[in-house]
Amino acid sequence: MGVTGISRRDGAERGYHGPAGPGDEQPRASAPSRDELNQRLRVRRFLLASVFSLLYLVVLGIYYAYDDIDRVTLAEAAAFVLAEIAVLFIVFRRGFNRRFPDPSLTALQIVAAVSTMLFVVYRAPETRSVFAAFFFVALMFGMLRGRARELTLLGFVSLAAFGLLSWMRYVGNHDMETLRLDLLQLVVTAIAFPWLIFIGTQVKRLKEADRRKDDFLATLAHELRNPLAPIRTGIQILGITGGGKDAPTVLPMMERQLRHLTRLLDDLLDVSRITRGKVSLHLERTDVREAVIAAIETSRPLIEQMGHALELSLPDEPLMVDADPVRVTQVISNLLNNAARYTPRGGSVTLHVARLADDAEITVRDNGIGIPQEQLQSIFAMFEQLHAPDSPSTGGLGIGLALVKGLVVLHGGTIEARSGGPGRGSEFCVRLPLRALHAARAVAREAEHPRVLRKVLVVDDNRDAASSLVTLLELMGHDVRVAFDGAQGLDIAAEFHPDIALLDLGMPGMDGLQVCRRMREVPWGRDMRIVAVTGWGQDEDRRQSAAAGFNLHLVKPVTPQTLSRAIAGLQCA
Repeated sequence: MGVTGISRRDGAERGYHGPAGPGDEQPRASAPSRDELNQRLRVRRFLLASVFSLLYLVVLGIYYAYDDIDRVTLAEAAAFVLAEIAVLFIVFRRGFNRRFPDPSLTALQIVAAVSTMLFVVYRAPETRSVFAAFFFVALMFGMLRGRARELTLLGFVSLAAFGLLSWMRYVGNHDMETLRLDLLQLVVTAIAFPWLIFIGTQVKRLKEADRRKDDFLATLAHELRNPLAPIRTGIQILGITGGGKDAPTVLPMMERQLRHLTRLLDDLLDVSRITRGKVSLHLERTDVREAVIAAIETSRPLIEQMGHALELSLPDEPLMVDADPVRVTQVISNLLNNAARYTPRGGSVTLHVARLADDAEITVRDNGIGIPQEQLQSIFAMFEQLHAPDSPSTGGLGIGLALVKGLVVLHGGTIEARSGGPGRGSEFCVRLPLRALHAARAVAREAEHPRVLRKVLVVDDNRDAASSLVTLLELMGHDVRVAFDGAQGLDIAAEFHPDIALLDLGMPGMDGLQVCRRMREVPWGRDMRIVAVTGWGQDEDRRQSAAAGFNLHLVKPVTPQTLSRAIAGLQCA
C-alpha cells in the first residue's frame, strides 16, 4: 500500500494515488451510530419538554380548583398541550425528526408551549405570574439545547404578543386594574429577560468548555501513553539483549515515537503562545507552491498508510506571500493530516492551490465523514473534535484546527470550513494575501562550512541527559567535558577554557542563568559561546536567558543537526 506515483498534467496538475491493500475492510463491533445516539438524546429532550407541559396543566388545575380559570379554558389548554405531545410523539416515533436539525425542533416545542400559555393568560389574567415563571423555565431549557439567537428572538416576540393581548383585552372590557397588572408583569419580565439570556449563554459556554476540558484531558492521557509505551518496551528490549541485532529495528522505532511525542508537546506550546499572543513569525518572501510540496512530504506517510488518493493542483505562476514558510507548511500539513484521518481507508483527498484576486487560495477537500452544520464554526475551537462512533479512532488532541486558524490569522489570512453534512466530506479553504513581487529578490543561502572540532563543556544535573549529550558530541569528534552542577561546571571551565558551553537552566543550587553570568565576568568566558539546552521553552524563558548572556536558547530534545549548527555558530530554526 502506498503512493504509486506523481504525475503532471498540463503543467498545472499533480496527483498520486494509493490503492487500498488487501484486508482494508475490517469487521467492527456493533455499536450505536452517531445518528442513533442523537436520536436517543432528542427523545429524552422531547420527554422532558412533555413533562414540563404536563406540569403546567397541573398548575392550571390548581387555579381551576380555586375558580381562577373556567372549565372551558382549562379544557382547551389541555387539548392544546396533549395535541402537541401527540403530534411530536408521532414525529419522533416515525423518525421524521431526523430530517430537521435539533435546535429547530427545540424552538418548535417552545413556540407551542409559549403559545398555549399566551392563550391561557389572555382568557385568565390571574395566571400571568404562572406565564412568567414557565416562560423563563422554557427559555432556559431551550437556551441549553438550542441556538441563543433564535430563542432570543422568540422571547422578544412572545413578550410583544403578551403586550398585544393585554391591550386587546383592555379594549374589550376597559378593566384598567387588569391592564396595570399586565403592564407591570410585562415590564418586570422584559427587564429580567436579557439577564436570563446572558446567564443561559454563559452557562452553556461553561458547560461546553467543561466538556471540552474533560475530553482533552482524557485524550491527552491516551495520546501521551501511545508513544511512551513502545519507547519503554524498546528500552527493555535493549536492556535485555544489550542492543546487538535488535538495535537497527528498535532504535528507529523509538526515534519515531519520540518525534511524535515532541510534536504533541510542540502543538500544545504553539496553541498556548497563540492564545497569549506570544508567537513570533519569521516572515520572508515565500512561494506558496514550495510550502505545499513541503507539506505533502510531511503528510505523505499518513496518506500512504490510509491508502488515500491525493490529487494536487498547482498553478504555473509563483504565488508569493510575506509569510513564515515553516508555519505555512505546518498549516497545510495539519489540514492534510486531518483529511487523511477523518476519511475512511481508500478515500480521496484533493489539494487545490490557485490565485483568487489578491489572495493565494489553498483548498483541502476530502470525501470523509463530513462535519455537521452546527459544528462548522465550533470546529476551530480549542479541543473540539468530531466523534463518529462508526469510524475508527483518529487520535490527536483536538487542537490542530485551533492552531491552524491562529497561524492563518497571524498571517493576515482567513480560513473557512465547509461540508454538506455527515458522510458528505469536508472542505477547508485558506486564503493568504499576496504581496507585490520585487524585480530583484535576494536569496540568502547557508554557506557550506567545513567541520571544526571544538572544546565543549556540558553542564546538566540530569546525568542521563548529560551523558547522552556527551556521547553524541564525542561521536562528532569534539573534545568534551561534563559537570553535573553549576559550581562544578565553573571549576572545570576555569581549567578547560571551552569554546562552547551547553548549560541546563533548571539546576538546583546554582542554576544555568547564574553560571552564565559568572562565566561572562571572567576574561576566558567573555567571548565564549554559551548555549542554553533546557526543557524551558516559553518566551519569558528565552528573554531571561538572553539577558543572562546566552548566545542561543535550545529546547530539549535537541536533534544532532540542530546541535551541529549551534556549535558551528549558525542560526538554528
